[in-house]
Amino acid sequence: MQGLTVIRNHPFFQSVKEESFHLLLINAGYTILDIGCGIGQDARNLVHLCSPEGNVIGSDISFSVLSKARNDYAGHNISFCQMNGQYQAIKDNSCDAIREDRVLQHVINPKQIIREMFRILKPGGRCVLFEPDWGAFLVDGYGSSRITRDILDFWSDKFACGHIGRKLRRMCLSVGFTDLVVIPKTYIFTDLAEAESIFTLSENAKLVAISGIVTAGDAEEYIRFLCNRDKEGKFFCSFTGYLVSGKKPENIKNYRILQHFLIFNEVNIY
Repeated sequence: MQGLTVIRNHPFFQSVKEESFHLLLINAGYTILDIGCGIGQDARNLVHLCSPEGNVIGSDISFSVLSKARNDYAGHNISFCQMNGQYQAIKDNSCDAIREDRVLQHVINPKQIIREMFRILKPGGRCVLFEPDWGAFLVDGYGSSRITRDILDFWSDKFACGHIGRKLRRMCLSVGFTDLVVIPKTYIFTDLAEAESIFTLSENAKLVAISGIVTAGDAEEYIRFLCNRDKEGKFFCSFTGYLVSGKKPENIKNYRILQHFLIFNEVNIY
């Protein structure tokens, strides 16, 4: 939870959020679905963009964060509901815009959620997604590149879909979205404490040692190396995520028929 708070307040991730709002092309009167809304701050900001006639639906899997969101922000044009990737409560063609931020990395079948986003959007509606690709997460580690790679792979594998970033465009195209735009967003960390506050590099190295993938000595040497590099002003860590926007075609007449066709002709789910 602390890491999520740091991310929410970090200038890089805040700038990505602002750009995602811009890509939605929101107008007054829009109905917007915010997937993975957390404590509701983004939903509140979206309400300001679609007011006075518009409304925002915030969804999240966590009951506790939704309780806080309801207490802090619920009103006549903003509501919150608990959803775990199934959105049957939201009708076909009912939203003008949908936003998703770092949710799909935690989902075993992210394409199902993207398919639901397509179903819920009105013809001509827009979606914007932001996801990392942990295969592109880099740390300038020490000595053995294998040990550094093992530690970073362990981090990536903690996520249900750690390589979702590279798959977003294909998944969006395969469910029917058009006008896809992919914007890579990279942030360079040159301060170890800043990177630790989000990625818990040292803790992750220790967990890799506990799992037996590397030795405890290797993990300690890895952590010591990062600390020394930081003291020398040479620490380097790179995070990359992908901001993807798409549009539901305006001439869609029958969503169900289209989806059956796409699923039937699909070769690769992932």
